[in-house]
Amino acid sequence: MREIYRRLARSPGSSLTVLGVLLSAATIVLFLTDLEARYRDTIAAAKTNAQSFAAILAEHTALTFEDVDRVLLEAAAIRRNSLSGEYAAPGAANAALRQLQKGSPVLVAVGWTDASGEVLAHSYDHALPRSNISGMSHFVAQRDSASDRLFIAPPYLSAAGDKWFTAASRRLSNADGRFAGIVTAPLDQSYFTKIYRSIDLGYNGSVLLLHRNGQLLAREPALESALGKSFANGALLTEYLPRSEAGSYETVSIVDGVHRVAGYKAVRGLPLVLLVSFARSDVLGPWYRHLYTFGPLVVAIIVVILFGTFLLVRQTSALAVKTRALARTNDRFDVAISNMSQGLCLFDADKRLVIANSRFQQMYSLPDELVMPGTPLSRILQHYVDRGETSELTVDQHTQLMPTEPKQNYEPADGRRIFIQRKPLPDGGWVATHEDVTEQRRAEQLLAEKATELEGINERFDAALNNMSQGLCMFDAEQKVVVSNARYAEIYHLSLDQIEPGTSLRQILEYRREKGTNFEVAADTYVKKNVKEAKEIQELADGRVVAIARHMMPNGGWLTTHEDITDRARSEERIAFLAQHDLLTGLANRALFAEKLDDAAKRLQRHGTTFTVLVLDLDKFKNVNDTLGHPAGDRLLVEVARRLTSSLRDADVLARLGGDEFAIIQENERNQSEGAAALALRIIKTIEKPFDLNGHRIGVGASIGIAFAPEHGADAASLLKRADLALYAAKSGGRNGFRIFQPELIEAAEILKSTESELREAISQNEFELHYQPLINIKTRRMCGAEAFVRWHHPSRGLLAPDQFLPLAESTGLMLPLGEWILQQACADAAAWPPHISIAINISAVQFNKGNLFEVITRALIESGLPPQRLELEIAELSLLEKSQATHLQTLRQLKNLGVSLVLDNCGAGYSSAGYLTDFPFDKIKIDKAFTQGFANRRDCAAVIASVLALARGLDIATAAKGVESSEQFESLRATGIDFAQGYLFGHPVPHCEFEVDAAVPSARYVA
Repeated sequence: MREIYRRLARSPGSSLTVLGVLLSAATIVLFLTDLEARYRDTIAAAKTNAQSFAAILAEHTALTFEDVDRVLLEAAAIRRNSLSGEYAAPGAANAALRQLQKGSPVLVAVGWTDASGEVLAHSYDHALPRSNISGMSHFVAQRDSASDRLFIAPPYLSAAGDKWFTAASRRLSNADGRFAGIVTAPLDQSYFTKIYRSIDLGYNGSVLLLHRNGQLLAREPALESALGKSFANGALLTEYLPRSEAGSYETVSIVDGVHRVAGYKAVRGLPLVLLVSFARSDVLGPWYRHLYTFGPLVVAIIVVILFGTFLLVRQTSALAVKTRALARTNDRFDVAISNMSQGLCLFDADKRLVIANSRFQQMYSLPDELVMPGTPLSRILQHYVDRGETSELTVDQHTQLMPTEPKQNYEPADGRRIFIQRKPLPDGGWVATHEDVTEQRRAEQLLAEKATELEGINERFDAALNNMSQGLCMFDAEQKVVVSNARYAEIYHLSLDQIEPGTSLRQILEYRREKGTNFEVAADTYVKKNVKEAKEIQELADGRVVAIARHMMPNGGWLTTHEDITDRARSEERIAFLAQHDLLTGLANRALFAEKLDDAAKRLQRHGTTFTVLVLDLDKFKNVNDTLGHPAGDRLLVEVARRLTSSLRDADVLARLGGDEFAIIQENERNQSEGAAALALRIIKTIEKPFDLNGHRIGVGASIGIAFAPEHGADAASLLKRADLALYAAKSGGRNGFRIFQPELIEAAEILKSTESELREAISQNEFELHYQPLINIKTRRMCGAEAFVRWHHPSRGLLAPDQFLPLAESTGLMLPLGEWILQQACADAAAWPPHISIAINISAVQFNKGNLFEVITRALIESGLPPQRLELEIAELSLLEKSQATHLQTLRQLKNLGVSLVLDNCGAGYSSAGYLTDFPFDKIKIDKAFTQGFANRRDCAAVIASVLALARGLDIATAAKGVESSEQFESLRATGIDFAQGYLFGHPVPHCEFEVDAAVPSARYVA
């Protein structure tokens, strides 16, 4: 064995043999490793997908049974109302149950029984399939159980025997706790199978809904023989589910015997589990296709590798034999010729190489195989051709001619020069010596090349000089031209003769004066002072701007460059202007205004010069943007800037600070107060004149805040801040006026800032609670809903009403988190009320314009479980004016489609309600309490209510009156036909813990 190993090691092809075997083995290992990884990934992906589908279907099942449980609870509530006499009419309870059953796609029917199992009420519109269900499993389970819980029955065949049902039920108990029957709802199994059928699980995939006791409730694809059977001994219930509520595994199905990859998920809150499985054959289909496709390919590759290795080993062995023979021949001559400084080669009569020394091989960079004895001359020459050597003669011509040339000068492609001498031999061959004479030839050509190089440099310098983008001119110590280029003459409109060498600088300045390209600097000053400056920028008489740079030389002269920078200078001026001015109006911007304000403050400190700061913004400007668009708003700002400019003196500073906000600095007034007031009134009068914007007559106003220096401050920041406070006071006081800063405004601002901070803290600490006031149905005189009012438990000021903090919340943006909390809390409270009691919540303009109202409401309904039909959103008219109606209309239609009711609040108190009632999908109108309380003794209030009622009846919209405080008001409104009423007559807003939805209406004694 060792002998074989040694022979293999000595073999020239041993390494190739080992490499071929290793490459084949590596190919097999990589293919098998990839195959195993693909198998694991395929099974893992199938498990993940099965578990994901199971989790989704389990969540859907949980939601479905939550809805079923809600229906059972509402059916129990109908039973209680029926026992109290509310459904006294024959079939009334059945009709209520039928309406309840129609809201769920999974329910076949809903009803209740007595303690003997006799069905007392049901939602069928035909005869009962079974009038007594005392023998059915869900009735027995509820009868024998003491707890009131949702029970899901095993599958059972319908009375007709053609469908499989299951049933959900709850126990009914008497007041003493004794069993009183059940409320139950048969469930259609096909509801689940339709959903399972929509999922693509492959050819043999399946979905099973199992009870934890092992009974099969539903399966897709359907397997009638399996429904109702118990599979409690399966691996899912005995092994996997006890360990984890969700997971995946491989198994042989006990239902149909198919090998499957399965994922499961227990249904939260219910004794159910979803099992989703793929047939293992379907899952591994792509894996088998990969195996059958690439397996034969790998085998073919290995065969090719081994065969190629065999051929390479055989060829390598033959080459090794030849190499050893050549090495022995070369050894005999190596000592004699290896130390020669020249290259030597010997050819025989057949023009084959006999010997060549190492210098010859190095000189021509020949590979070893081309300096072996017996190499044909033509092959060596062909090698030169192959590596890029060129010649007018072909290889064959060179082969024939070369023995006849005793001397030759040869120049390879690398630039060397080689002198070759050949001497013929008696046998017809020849010996040749090759000497590298490159350095000798290079020394001979050096002088000629230097002369040529100098001439080329002069030509390049001249070309560069006359193609420069800058003008260039060199002067000597006597200020005479040494050299110049054409661009210099072009810039100053001079001829080349006028700037030829020897021309004086003073003469050139005279030429330029005649051409109109002179500087404003006098010639004497320029030649004495300006020529000593390293850099300067001058403006020519024709308006162009030139940048000049000078480099002084040791001999007293200088080199100067001239560049026409007119365009760049104009651009820089424009950029400098734009940096300090408003792009739209051309007025000073905030940065320039700050500089001017600082300058005025410095003049105040140095010379005592007083000045006034006026800050103004436009009233109703936002309405112009919203109604006519931002281009119209921009045109309005330009016109306002023009009018303001015409109202000021040249010494006054006017700036646009941003948006519709402007600022003015007024100086040198004998009486600051009178001057500022006169200017403010002049501006207000100028601005309130209508503007014509493309045929639209627009009216806006101006609110102005005024601060005096030094009375109200001596620095720019203080004055601007106090003018802003005065502006805020002017806008709060009614707009279109002016207000001079007063010290108490700082205190008011600090109080406002403190209150805002307290309000933020209150939102984070949940210091709010909701109070509820009943809404009465005038016809039935029963409570049908309640309106939510928020209260703030202030740590020091006690319980605050909404008008004490909601305006601040709206102006600071805090209405968004507070409004979201109100929606969530009110829906959560109302979810526990009887189904016929709705909840009304006011929505502010801030929530409409800046909040994601639809998502907030949807989330509140989902989290609370409150049906959308029980939620009413009260929207004031002013909320609809803050933004484009198209945006509001889209939001309201989304809410309407969800089932939420929409109420127009404070109707008649604001703008024209008729447009909103026709454009927006309102369900109810709430008349403002001012008209309600003045209805009996004021004709104008009665006229408003009558017009609202007429409009509502025409549009089929319900009406409600707010602020009803006396029985006389109630009776008067009832006579007009108003549908609902709300006010202190029926109850004040009270906390949720005191709000009794089942109690009699407190005001019944007044309105009976």
